[in-house]
Amino acid sequence: MYIYPDLTESFQTLWRSGLVISPWLEGVGVERFELDIHELLGERSRECALIHWTEVERGRVLGDLPAPERMAQIAVYETAASTAVYLAHQQTGELDVTESIAHEAMRRVEQFVDDHGFATLMQLYMLETCWENLNALRHFGEIPERDYVLGLWHRPWVAYSLGEEVLFASVLGNIELQKRGEHRFVRLTDEGCRVLRAATDALQRAGYFRHRLETLRVSQFSQFHNYDQMDQEIWPYAMEQRQTFLTWAAVQPGQRVLELGCADGVVTFAAGLAERVGPTGFVVAVDPSTGMLARARRKQYQAHVSWVEFRRGKAEQLPVQEERFDMALGVGYFHLTDRPQALREMKRVVRPGGVIASWHPLKMTFTAPFFREWFEPIFTLAAMREEQPKDYLLHPDDAPKDFENAGLEHVETFVSSSVLAFQHAEHVVQHFIRGVGWFGEELAPLPWKAREALIEELMERGRFVCQRYSAQERRIEWPSQAIRARVPKNG
Repeated sequence: MYIYPDLTESFQTLWRSGLVISPWLEGVGVERFELDIHELLGERSRECALIHWTEVERGRVLGDLPAPERMAQIAVYETAASTAVYLAHQQTGELDVTESIAHEAMRRVEQFVDDHGFATLMQLYMLETCWENLNALRHFGEIPERDYVLGLWHRPWVAYSLGEEVLFASVLGNIELQKRGEHRFVRLTDEGCRVLRAATDALQRAGYFRHRLETLRVSQFSQFHNYDQMDQEIWPYAMEQRQTFLTWAAVQPGQRVLELGCADGVVTFAAGLAERVGPTGFVVAVDPSTGMLARARRKQYQAHVSWVEFRRGKAEQLPVQEERFDMALGVGYFHLTDRPQALREMKRVVRPGGVIASWHPLKMTFTAPFFREWFEPIFTLAAMREEQPKDYLLHPDDAPKDFENAGLEHVETFVSSSVLAFQHAEHVVQHFIRGVGWFGEELAPLPWKAREALIEELMERGRFVCQRYSAQERRIEWPSQAIRARVPKNG
């Protein structure tokens, strides 16, 4: 069995360098960019591999194992291509990769190689793609050889044959080819199962799956162009509740307010945060999604509001330096963060005596017959682990404990219910699954084809459910929690 070294620190370094490897994590379909960009990245990747994939580097990675001829070039290309799409999301919120973005992606790859060695890049690429390949075989049981070589079931974005990877995995004993009639199938061996477990453990330790899920969630949300329409349809009373939350949090004219998870400005403008603060105050609104921020800025332009500034960033690493806010708040964001780190950051930028507040959904048990029938594939995935479906929602005691552990004072909460209306199958699936990333932890480990098939199945089941159950039967009351506390005046 090929043994991967501990790559935990190397993955952290890769992400700090602004690089990613898996293409579909950024919400990309099969077509990523135009032919001229593909050719540019291909040529630069060949040059990089020729220069850096030396015998010494090969030995560091593979020892005495034979190296597939094009492996190094493909590793550079896929890292650069994935990073280019990632940068396009960051800069514009869209998928279009320009020539300048492609050059910047290659520059980052080459800089990483110069700083950390080509062997490190290869080891990271091999570990990640090993997991993608073997995980697909574990899930499907077997894949037709042609489909596997073309990556149609698990890596449809590749612009090359995976034939060399098949040979390499066969040499390692991870896969085997079985012939039935005129067709051949790729299957996972017992050795491959052991390698998959080891790769999964290594990636888990490195935080790869957490990073993977977060990247997918943000990129999907960035592409959620009709967020306002879906929000109003699915959460019909949410706007009044957001306004009630702002009143309860005691937002006042003239205050400096930091808004977290602002999305496209639904709380900033529609719920009235900017109006409550008024031109004598100021709002800095933060969100990790460039696409959402672009739409929020268009609303700002149309509303002629000059006392709001939108910034791209995360709650765990606020794009805020010396400002001291009277309040930091947000709706539907806190449960998506590294909560202790997010609170440390908010506490850093809110003045002593200032307020930190959140309104977020809580965990619930889904017992409504229509819901169980609609989302049965999700419950089946969880039942295979003898668990409830994974989600990122909070128990009622979670946020108060977080606030108290952060050293905040006068913690107050109240719990209410939010009505969800499941009216149209396509809208529900787009909003929850492809938009806000509900049940993302269940879907993310699935191979590409399986994930797309499950989403399509949810749409089909939803259409059937909407015919069987009345509109009134397709409503759920979802518990939500508001919380606020003060930053101590004595530090």
